[in-house]
Amino acid sequence: MVERMSKEPFRPILPRPITRIDVERYGLDKPGCRFVRQGEGDPIFIGNAEEGFMRIEGDLKRYAAKLESAQLPGNARSTYVGLSTWVDLVSLPDRAGGSDTTHWPARLILHDAQERVAFRADGEMHCRGEAALPGEATPAG
Repeated sequence: MVERMSKEPFRPILPRPITRIDVERYGLDKPGCRFVRQGEGDPIFIGNAEEGFMRIEGDLKRYAAKLESAQLPGNARSTYVGLSTWVDLVSLPDRAGGSDTTHWPARLILHDAQERVAFRADGEMHCRGEAALPGEATPAG
């Protein structure tokens, strides 16, 4: 009973898309990966070799890359840890056969502080090294 009373009540977490304005303002255009939910254009998670970002309740939350997790293209990681939540990125089977090493179906799972699933979405991972992601301008050079 004490254990049950010490747990915070479950509250779902609903991330909002990270816009191009956010990407430009906060310098999020580094090599790494973006998770885009099915049916949407803007990513809800952006991760690179050191950190990841997700917009929750209007705030851009920062996550540290878990170095022990699987490495994705662009040196991104499959797990990112925040102050009270963490993100897992899981590859899904490709039924359409159109994926490659930089683009594939995936699931994003957001866990709360009590290790409960607070949000889950299916979508696509878009990863890149030094070249731009689809729809992005490439650096002049």
